[in-house]
Amino acid sequence: MKLKKRKRGEGKTHGRAAVDRVHTGVLKAVGWTNGCPRHRIVWSFIMGLSSLAVSTYHPAFAQTKQSSLQPGHNRKQDPALTIPGRYHPMLVARQEGSGSTRQSLTITAGNLQTALLELSQQSGVELLYPSDLVAGLQTQGLDGSYTPDEALGRLLQGTGLQYRFSDTNVVTLFKGEKDKVKKGPKAVLVPEIVVKDVVDKPAPFLPPVDGYKADKATGLTRTPLAIEETPSSVGVVTRDVIKDTFSRSQGDAFENVSGVSRNSTSRLGRSESFNIRGFQTNFRFGSFGALRSNGLPLDTSWAPDWALVERYEIIKGPSSIVGGASSPGGVVNRVTKTPQDSNFAHSDFQAGSYDFYRGVIDANGVLPSHENVRGRMIFAVEEGGNFVDNVDVRQYTIAPSLEFDLFKGAGTLLLTGHYQNFDGSSYRGVPFMENGKIPDISREENFGGGSDNGAKTTFEGQNYEAHYFHEFINDLKLSLKGKYSKSDILDKTIYPYGYSYGNGGTPIPVTGTAYQQLSFERNDWNTWAGEVFVSKGFEWLGREHEIVVGADRRNQELKAVRSFAYQYPPDNIFDPANTFKAPSDEFLESTAFNSRRATLKQTGVYGQLVVRPLPKLTLVGAFRNDWLDEKYHNRISGAKNDGDVSKSTGRVGATYELFPGIHVYGGWSQSFQSNVLSPPQVNGDLLPPSTGDNYEIGAKWDLLDGRMLITTALYRSYRKNIPSADPANQGFSILIGEQRSQGLEFDITGRPLPGLNVLGAFTYYDAEITKDDTGLEGTTPLGIPRGYIGRVFATYELQSGPLQGFGFGGGVAFQGPYEVQNFNAQQPFFRTDPYQRVDAVVFYRPPKKAYDFTINVRNLLNQTYIESPGFDYAFNGFGAPVSVFGTLRVYFGPGLDWSPPWVK
Repeated sequence: MKLKKRKRGEGKTHGRAAVDRVHTGVLKAVGWTNGCPRHRIVWSFIMGLSSLAVSTYHPAFAQTKQSSLQPGHNRKQDPALTIPGRYHPMLVARQEGSGSTRQSLTITAGNLQTALLELSQQSGVELLYPSDLVAGLQTQGLDGSYTPDEALGRLLQGTGLQYRFSDTNVVTLFKGEKDKVKKGPKAVLVPEIVVKDVVDKPAPFLPPVDGYKADKATGLTRTPLAIEETPSSVGVVTRDVIKDTFSRSQGDAFENVSGVSRNSTSRLGRSESFNIRGFQTNFRFGSFGALRSNGLPLDTSWAPDWALVERYEIIKGPSSIVGGASSPGGVVNRVTKTPQDSNFAHSDFQAGSYDFYRGVIDANGVLPSHENVRGRMIFAVEEGGNFVDNVDVRQYTIAPSLEFDLFKGAGTLLLTGHYQNFDGSSYRGVPFMENGKIPDISREENFGGGSDNGAKTTFEGQNYEAHYFHEFINDLKLSLKGKYSKSDILDKTIYPYGYSYGNGGTPIPVTGTAYQQLSFERNDWNTWAGEVFVSKGFEWLGREHEIVVGADRRNQELKAVRSFAYQYPPDNIFDPANTFKAPSDEFLESTAFNSRRATLKQTGVYGQLVVRPLPKLTLVGAFRNDWLDEKYHNRISGAKNDGDVSKSTGRVGATYELFPGIHVYGGWSQSFQSNVLSPPQVNGDLLPPSTGDNYEIGAKWDLLDGRMLITTALYRSYRKNIPSADPANQGFSILIGEQRSQGLEFDITGRPLPGLNVLGAFTYYDAEITKDDTGLEGTTPLGIPRGYIGRVFATYELQSGPLQGFGFGGGVAFQGPYEVQNFNAQQPFFRTDPYQRVDAVVFYRPPKKAYDFTINVRNLLNQTYIESPGFDYAFNGFGAPVSVFGTLRVYFGPGLDWSPPWVK
């Protein structure tokens, strides 16, 4: 029998001594060079009071028997105890109804005997055991809302002890046999009842991940396979990683996973511009199929506020079961925050460098007397924070969600939505110079004048999703989901550009004379999408297997207008006058050289089979067929182009457990990606889809009782039919024959010791255009690193004593040179310099306190580097100078301690 349990500075810096640069950068970062922006402090104070009032009177607190803390506020809990997909290793043989009442418990980490005494005093449960049974044993402690079952399970984790309820409130401890636990969704061989976490649900229904390590990524694979059993490389960026590294943008977050690199700079990092495994997964104008939200397709034109993100799941290499149309490099699934089983609320206030101010409210409630109804509301507002002069940032986001348990808990319905508004401006970076170097200018200089001269960026987006999951008898599960999203973007930017007519883009001369280019874009996206799939676990030859079959449909549309004004009066990048004023939106639209409407309608069916013919061997096979209806309408010439495509893709893979916790794997997979967003060929035909093949081997080591995961991968991928601008026919496209990318990846995540979180990511890239008729054969694709890229990061939190809750950490992000293709000079490429950026963090996050605070420092040594490489003639973005950010989080609810840190 199985009892299933549901868890819920101003001035230029070049030429100065390094110490002076750091000193000046820090002063400007904290705002001491220009005085205190009083109106923003007053505005932020008012906002904070409003947050306090809203959170304090949130209706969730009518029900006080549950924890008022947000999941993850538990500072001492080992993530291995709550990871989805793991089983409690002790026996549970309780009477019906025993150990079922949830209570708020705070148990000190350390000596197990002391911890058990505290548990008995706080919960009223009597514990029977001989004193020598627990002598010398240690425990991680507790802090949160638990049933006695849960509390005992966590306290005894890793001790070899087991327990049995001999009465409703009487528990006997005893030493049991060695745990017989199999990771993942397979059967667990224990002599009595096993308490199993919910692991088979789609991503939005999984509980939050504590710490840096995740065990599941079901939003992409459509299967309950554990990561170590999946025959491909999967990375997960958890919310704790996002918080500790202060990852405001997706590019920041993706630094923590191997195989992902930044693309050319655009829109303050808020657009979805990145590469996976050396393939341009999405361009700054957006694409069809590069990124998912809770498993459903996005237009990928703009990243959401990071307050909404629970985690990022990155599956590397093509996966036919994900959604058909995708890059051979991989797909990203963005999992948003959803309602949880306990009441909690917190309000964040953040402030920092370059007039950065931000406020967040996150409140979750369970309907009193109706625990099957849960709701959550997130509100975030942000201003400032960009280091480039005259680049304005003002945005707000609101995201409500509701979750219902239906049919006596067999079904779960989730409704989510968010609205986001941005009103500011952006900057596109700088070109190379003829000597192959980046101009020696201040990183804060806005060549073109920015918002003062009419540059602006506005975005309005909304996204609505519905997810339904139903679990039938005999391990049959149904998943239904649908969505609608709409994004409206206007971007008008003035930036330096190397250009001469008839010769394409060129670098600028060493004298610093460059054109001022005005770029105008208006993109309107609409997306409808839906999916249904069923999964079934079954036994065959005495072993467990799974099958998944499903279908999906999406209708995505882009209306786009682009206008460039190339030869505005030249200015000098070393001493800019910035006198040019941007013309009106109406004028720029009337002079647009590109106005198009592109539509993709895609219908797909797929299936996946997971079989385990031998005890340690897992085989995975998947097949998918897609039908595409593509339309491209040139709204200037009036030309309309249609295309119908049918394409089949598949994957096969295997994993084998060599030793306990050590899996090796290998596999082959295919991809294809629609090119309907690119202009047609000169003969009028739409570009055929790009196709890809990936070959991969690797190993995964799950060690320290599941607290650490080490992954390595060696891959080689090919992409054919790559779209590119037709150099002989402006406004049309051609295909580049083939690109090959190969490399080595290494990832490590987890908590090796209590209080110590670590992550590491390293990638060696080797990308090359292997077949081409236009002279590019043998060169590195644009914006792709050639060499290495990676990051190491760690934090440590004191677990006991008067300084309990204090922590510190830091790490280094490093990157080898990027090769930037130069089409119009003797050199085969330009090369950015390698860099190493040092980040640091200190924090205070004690258990049961009503507040915590964090101070993040990015680019501690004030390194000057190109973070987002573009082209030789434009779009190379500097990384930010040394920046300091502070976060104060206030929790609301009963029983919280408001005393200062020095008072225990």
